[in-house]
Amino acid sequence: MKIIFKLLFIFLFSLVLNNFALSKETRFVFISDINLSKENANQFDKTIKEINSLSDIDFVVFGGDNLRSAKIENLNLFLHFLRKVNKKPYVLLGSNDVLSSNGIDKNFYMKKVRRALWYHHSAKPNYTFKYNGTLFIAMDGSKQYFQSTNGYYSNDELLWLKNTLDKHKNENIVILQHYPLLSTKSSWLQTAKTEAYEDLIKNYPNIKAIISAHYDQNIEIKKDNIFHILNRDYSKTLGYKIISFDFEKDDEIITFLIK
Repeated sequence: MKIIFKLLFIFLFSLVLNNFALSKETRFVFISDINLSKENANQFDKTIKEINSLSDIDFVVFGGDNLRSAKIENLNLFLHFLRKVNKKPYVLLGSNDVLSSNGIDKNFYMKKVRRALWYHHSAKPNYTFKYNGTLFIAMDGSKQYFQSTNGYYSNDELLWLKNTLDKHKNENIVILQHYPLLSTKSSWLQTAKTEAYEDLIKNYPNIKAIISAHYDQNIEIKKDNIFHILNRDYSKTLGYKIISFDFEKDDEIITFLIK
């Protein structure tokens, strides 16, 4: 019965969004903290089939902590499901995804993703893509030489972000990342040294939203005129968000939590 109600909700959600759909409307799935291993593979397979049934979704973002641990068997399992997604996937890195001592550094991980998707995906952890006139910027923040639950956006990453933003001052921007810029009570999860990042983005009023995960909190607030949207942990809730906007029409962002 619960599954029937969930499918009915998704169907009604699709109808509502279609009523408001315009040529520049963008709708995508943001799913994060999957923590994939063989233990939850069957459930994740059902979720992929559910996402594939959403005919009005433009693409799917896997928001980091895609693997339970940085092991080749978990990565291969994730790539197996990635190939099954019938919308274009985009992949971010999180705390559990890479570890150089296990032979899975960022370069190895992202090249494997790129090959699995027939070279239609970036081989770098920081990258951009455009959809319906909006520039999406994927920020990394993960560490590969040791395991840490605290993300950190390095000076090199912030310089890359600045250069990217400078090239696209007249375009609407949405930033996708695993680690939030917001504060949390948990020092174990708090993203480190966000001040430089926050000072940087204040200079770019065309940044509409920053979508992230990691804190396992469903938060949606506007700070310095930027929407900060945080996603819950899929491995705990089996949930994900559908995010919709049309910046040609207005600056509003509609989100639905599916679980």
